[in-house]
Amino acid sequence: MSQNAAVDQTMIDLTKHLIEETINTKRLSLGGAAEFIKDSMGMAPEIVDEAHRQLEEESRAISTFSGAVVDSHSYGGQNWYLGPRDNGQWSKYLELLERKGTPGLEKLDEETSRVTGLLANPHNPGEKRKGMVMGNVQSGKTRNFAGVIAKAVDAGYRFVIVLSGMHNNLREQTQTRLTEQVFSGSEWYSLTQSIYDLDLVTNATQVVENQPFVCAVVKKNTKRLANLTRMLKEIPDNLLKLRPVLIIDDEADQATPNSMAQRANISAINRRMREVWAQVETGSYVGYSATPFANVLIDPDEDEDLFPSDFITTLATGPEYFGARRVFGLADTVDDNGETEPGLDMVRIIPAAEAETLFPPSDAGDRDFFDPPLPASLRDAFAWFIVATAIRRARGQMGYSSMLIHTTHYTAPHEAMRRRVTALAKELETRVGWRDLATFEHSWNDETNRVAQEATMPLPTWDDVRSRIPAVLAELEVVVDNAKSEDRLDYDPANGTERTIIAIGGGTLARGLTLEGLSVSYFTRTSSTYDTLMQMGRWFGYRPGYEDLPRVWVTEGLDQDYAFLARVEDDLREEIESVQDSDLTPEEMGVRIRTHPGRLQITADNKMYSAEVVQLGLSDTANQTTILDGSDPRLTRANLQAVENLISGEAPQPLNRRGKYLIVPDVSGQRVITFLQSFRAHPDQKWLSNRTKQNNLDNMIHWIQEFAPGNIWNVVLAGNSRAMAPDGITALGTMTMGGIELGCLNRSVLRTSTPERLDFKAIMSPGDRICDIPPAEYGDAPRDTKADRRRIRRSYGHGRGLVVIYPISSHSRASSEARERMDIPTEENQVAFSIFMPSIRDADDRDGTFVSVRRTWEIPTAPDDEDFPEGDGDDE
Repeated sequence: MSQNAAVDQTMIDLTKHLIEETINTKRLSLGGAAEFIKDSMGMAPEIVDEAHRQLEEESRAISTFSGAVVDSHSYGGQNWYLGPRDNGQWSKYLELLERKGTPGLEKLDEETSRVTGLLANPHNPGEKRKGMVMGNVQSGKTRNFAGVIAKAVDAGYRFVIVLSGMHNNLREQTQTRLTEQVFSGSEWYSLTQSIYDLDLVTNATQVVENQPFVCAVVKKNTKRLANLTRMLKEIPDNLLKLRPVLIIDDEADQATPNSMAQRANISAINRRMREVWAQVETGSYVGYSATPFANVLIDPDEDEDLFPSDFITTLATGPEYFGARRVFGLADTVDDNGETEPGLDMVRIIPAAEAETLFPPSDAGDRDFFDPPLPASLRDAFAWFIVATAIRRARGQMGYSSMLIHTTHYTAPHEAMRRRVTALAKELETRVGWRDLATFEHSWNDETNRVAQEATMPLPTWDDVRSRIPAVLAELEVVVDNAKSEDRLDYDPANGTERTIIAIGGGTLARGLTLEGLSVSYFTRTSSTYDTLMQMGRWFGYRPGYEDLPRVWVTEGLDQDYAFLARVEDDLREEIESVQDSDLTPEEMGVRIRTHPGRLQITADNKMYSAEVVQLGLSDTANQTTILDGSDPRLTRANLQAVENLISGEAPQPLNRRGKYLIVPDVSGQRVITFLQSFRAHPDQKWLSNRTKQNNLDNMIHWIQEFAPGNIWNVVLAGNSRAMAPDGITALGTMTMGGIELGCLNRSVLRTSTPERLDFKAIMSPGDRICDIPPAEYGDAPRDTKADRRRIRRSYGHGRGLVVIYPISSHSRASSEARERMDIPTEENQVAFSIFMPSIRDADDRDGTFVSVRRTWEIPTAPDDEDFPEGDGDDE
């Protein structure tokens, strides 16, 4: 580089810095700032133009729109965000995290820049955007939106509002964290503190006009939201337009979506949220949730509502994260032996008889006197918690250690449970004083090595651990945290950080709140909806240095529900990721997210009212028959006949694929419909049934009739080239289909199965989605993940649908390592199938895959307990 070139670049760099400062101080766009410098500073136009060009190029390099589903029309293809400033709020936040030794900061920087760039440009007065960020339960969402706040105010936002759940404890925890990490320094004016929420603000105009940054952490409560709306209304529109507002809605699926059962009605909190958003002149609304099912069911045609119409993006978790998939396993795909992906051996089943003793009576008066003795399983969980805490202390981990007991959302039994647990602690402390540690030694012997492979620190000796148990028992605190309790789960460092806490509660502990150092959970409560059930799993998260110690006690069946929800969560995330960087808008993406027929209910009925008027799509979705009735040979014969009718008159041809897979191409949609109507699965196979509110089978048939009736379907017969079960002795046998003898597959069943209800949990293999597409067509395209395979099918599947038939051996055996599996308990071979809907587009170039979820309006008989917490519902 010549000396003149170096000088010129130095001038360009200085000019770039001036442009960035002008953007922030004058609240101008990038182009407007460049023109201002030309006109007011007399700088050489060619230098300013080159600085402008380089800043635009750097802005594009940030790749704001990559990794997100966006409405490109609202962005105009422009990337306004220039990256974090030096010596700004982000720098201070990053320095604080570095001092704490927080891992994954490079990834945090990348993700927060992506989300910040998706916000409305604060230098374009009048611009507004709504978006959604999907994280994971207990995965660091607060850390992410704290970083987004820091970068947003550096870039020009001036008023930050954080809506933090429906309970005081979560709001207080969020306020404390943000005050420590972001809202500190003389430039911040906070309208709320950890000890008080938002009251009436009488000097709102002066505050917003004169303070560099204004912030508030507000509970989603009608009174508090009304205060917020009144404050915003008092600020003149022309001033508010120049003071961009950032609204972060933490736990955005709770209370924010309209929970009224009729379109004409609006629930109280949703109405208040709409009023707040309507007052924003320039700014962004960003909902954060690990379970955004209800949010994407908001009617996208309701402009005043908070459907994330401008962007939807996801946050990744690190390999150290303990989520539903890692803890409970994944009800999704099978390996070569027909087994599903197992979870870790950290889940313990509470016997049904013991769980029943903890269920409080339905009569409110009787609940006041409900005081059952502690069952053996809870005593076991308590013993392991003390041992696990002692192990952590022996490892030098002197911070918080917590246990969660969640048996009911009713408040009255919580105090009785505290008395019982406190008495147990005193009893065992007395025994330890007599040198009787048999209870804890038994727990040590039973538990310490069951998840040893996850440990990142060595296990101390029993002698070292036992010497610390007296101190752990002595420091133990038992806290009740519910809507009526005076106590609150408090992790304020001012009260000490070396604390051992057992938290007993219900709804206030079931969402958002982080239980620091959580190692043991005892959980008997359940829910019929995806979102509530996932959010109640406080045990998810990061467990640095004690990865081998967490344990979860749950009732029988709840473990399988969570394994299934791991699949649902993966499906939703993969659905979003598979269309990121495509031409699909969030409105279309929202439609696609809603296309998971059957299973558990997605969310409460009163949050799905708009599904009556919002069309739902089946394009590119998949389902499999995982629950069969193996008790009647006539059902197997009927299903075999259904397969024969599906491929009648066609000769199956070999596929270039491992095993003995055969294909029948160009089958009509009408034959597929007849097959779906003829196939007999177990009644619990909800997606293949009309015995649901959604009329799932009829919706699927109507969709095929309208969008995929032609000869665009491939049928694959998934034979097996292996002759033996996993034991190497048992022959799997054969089944004849289409005149060809096929080797049967090995598919074991869950241990809860009976001949009348065979629960396979999963029957399809990972590559089945693309098994009919010649590998030469997609070449080196990635195909390791579900999102990869969806892209391949969408890009190279030529709009074809696929049905895969699985002949399952009556001699299927479970492998010796499969704890949750058993041999199939039937003497009849079984037939199962999976179906992959084609990717279809109509003449308007919109995703043409629409069916109605429900044909009739229904008013739920009871509110969702998540939106109406225990107590009076106004957690003041």
